[in-house]
Amino acid sequence: MTSNPDLSVLKTSWTKYDIVQVINMVANNEIEKYISKQKYIDEPILRSFLGIKSLSEPIPDYWKEIYKYPNQIRLFALVTTLFTHYQNIIDFGEKYGKENMGGLYIVEDGKRATNVRSALVEGEAALRKYRRQPQVPYNFSKLFSNGKVGLLFKSVLKERLHRIGFNISAEEEFYKKSLGLNFHKTLSLTVDQYRRWLNGSDLESNFNDLEPVNPAFKNYREISGLKVKQWLNEWNEIDFTGTTRQEPPHHFVIFNIDARLLKRLSDVHRRKADKARTDDGAVQRKQSSKRSEEIEKYVHGGFPWSTLKENQQNSIEYQNLKMPGILPTAIIANILGPGQKRNNNTINNNDLIRIEEVPKTNFVKIHIPDSIFEDDWNPELLPIEIIDGQHRLLAFDDYEVLDGDYELPVVAYYNLDLTWQAYLFYTINIKPVKINTSLGFDLYPLLRTQEWLEKSRDTLLVYRETRAQELVEALWIYKESPWHNRINMLGEAGGPTISQAAFIRALTSSFLKSGKESSYSMGGLFGDILDNKNNQVVNWNRSQQAGFLVLLWELIEKAIANCKYEWAISLRTESQHDNIITPRLDQAFAGKNSLLSRDQGVRGISMFANDFFYALANSEDWDLNDFYWDEELDEKKIEIYSIEEAIKIFAEDKIFDVLERLAELIAKFDWRTTSAEFDGNEELRNKQALYKGSSGYKEIWKGLIKIFLESNDPELIKFTLLVAEKA
Repeated sequence: MTSNPDLSVLKTSWTKYDIVQVINMVANNEIEKYISKQKYIDEPILRSFLGIKSLSEPIPDYWKEIYKYPNQIRLFALVTTLFTHYQNIIDFGEKYGKENMGGLYIVEDGKRATNVRSALVEGEAALRKYRRQPQVPYNFSKLFSNGKVGLLFKSVLKERLHRIGFNISAEEEFYKKSLGLNFHKTLSLTVDQYRRWLNGSDLESNFNDLEPVNPAFKNYREISGLKVKQWLNEWNEIDFTGTTRQEPPHHFVIFNIDARLLKRLSDVHRRKADKARTDDGAVQRKQSSKRSEEIEKYVHGGFPWSTLKENQQNSIEYQNLKMPGILPTAIIANILGPGQKRNNNTINNNDLIRIEEVPKTNFVKIHIPDSIFEDDWNPELLPIEIIDGQHRLLAFDDYEVLDGDYELPVVAYYNLDLTWQAYLFYTINIKPVKINTSLGFDLYPLLRTQEWLEKSRDTLLVYRETRAQELVEALWIYKESPWHNRINMLGEAGGPTISQAAFIRALTSSFLKSGKESSYSMGGLFGDILDNKNNQVVNWNRSQQAGFLVLLWELIEKAIANCKYEWAISLRTESQHDNIITPRLDQAFAGKNSLLSRDQGVRGISMFANDFFYALANSEDWDLNDFYWDEELDEKKIEIYSIEEAIKIFAEDKIFDVLERLAELIAKFDWRTTSAEFDGNEELRNKQALYKGSSGYKEIWKGLIKIFLESNDPELIKFTLLVAEKA
């Protein structure tokens, strides 16, 4: 034991989402799968969480015993996770806890803070609707209701105390040390409650976590609506069999509902076509809080009062500018039907909204389920999804008290499939106003995959080719990119050895391709539906895509600069002093005799990297839409600050580790052109000739597969095997 015990020894990384994943790992009873590396979580995080020094040693008994108490499993995993980092212990004790079995978590800047928030939700200490909120009420009381779980958690705390340097030999000494570190405050318990629970006593909750439903909502248990028929007989001739879009409903309904109640019932599922997480602003585009705040001000005072500063709004001088803030345009929505799934979550039958037609009329009755009027309603999947109008809706707080009425008109479809929702979004937001069509593919990414756009004048080439050009320009202009000023943007003689056109072709044949256009069935990471995830797409917008590609190439350049392989040493020592275009870059990467400076290497790597990450994105262990973007990234164009923010987010995630390992293996490949110096080894020169011409791209792709399959990295091998199977 150390002579000076130090709480800061507990400093497991909270910048990786793995720290949240361990909660689901325990809840799904998959600890052994992660220990045996059938599934992957960052090993230091896994060991710290479980309380072991090596994955080969037995896990503590409390990880086996906790399954006797299913109601407390997630909360037990949550608080165990919180006690892996000293700052959590301090912050929850001093800033957030309220000594009443709960508290209010205030989300600050940084990935650690957002991961803590996610952990509170995944650990069932906070309602799902708070996943993206700046303040999160949390409640541990269900954990404390079982004293036997307290006995198990005492063992967790003893392990943490042992880890920081305390040698606990007596029970009272445990309490002295742990209370001295304010462990009880971290758990929002009094000293007496802390002692009693850890000694095996059930605690009666004194925490009121219920947020009572607004009484006004109950006036909407049954809503009258109007059925609007829109179906021409000539449409009966359309053959919907074998298409991605089923025959749509022949009508929709129009009704009015309290804006706050509609928000309570609704979620937004655009950015990731069927993401089911409540209040996930990244599902469509990231919610613009500024835009919603502007709408909220408009609702209360109209225009131009809503544009005034707060002190002006409160001044008598400007009161004559106050007007009604009317929002007459309808919210476009879809009401989920029985058995509907979003991201493997199925709507609960008790949460279904029922539409009843009134015989011999065009009227309907819309029945809101009783479950939603319960204070603790916290469903996995909400019954309404918003197709258009999210910012208007998010301007309202469902617990806000309004003096008067504020209803919104709603146009609602019933059980409308996702491809029709994409179609509606396109026709409402893109076609009539003639804004940049490519923007639609960011705002509603499912549009990237729609066959009906292929044959229109606004084909998917608008997305693929235009986006490829945007990404190439980002790689060229971003100063930290290894391609900064190294792409021949104008096709000038004597310039860089790879042209803009060649780089665009490399991206359109890899990250932006459609699987059905390929000679094998891997789709494009940025341009196709994922095979195994029910019509999902990777929802990154143009800035996020650019950030990912810049980071990929940065890590490849770094790995090659640090490698000691014979091919790289040979390129670095060549006698041609004019071989290097960019002095700051390693000649093995940037020299004229490196395939990495040419179309062959760029397209070969792009093809392999796309297929690898497409396979990864289809894995059950990965969700590339789980990134939380702390800053608003410009949807309309790629800005330098947006690339920087995207790179920062990727660098703090577990995907960074995969990118690094991938880059290190790419560096093993012999990237010399036939023009390089081979010290008379013509056999080796002839081998490199295999990579020339149009067939060379596929040969590089095959060569990289071979290197990856011969590595000692189980995770990289796993996804490479999936790529190889598609060949």
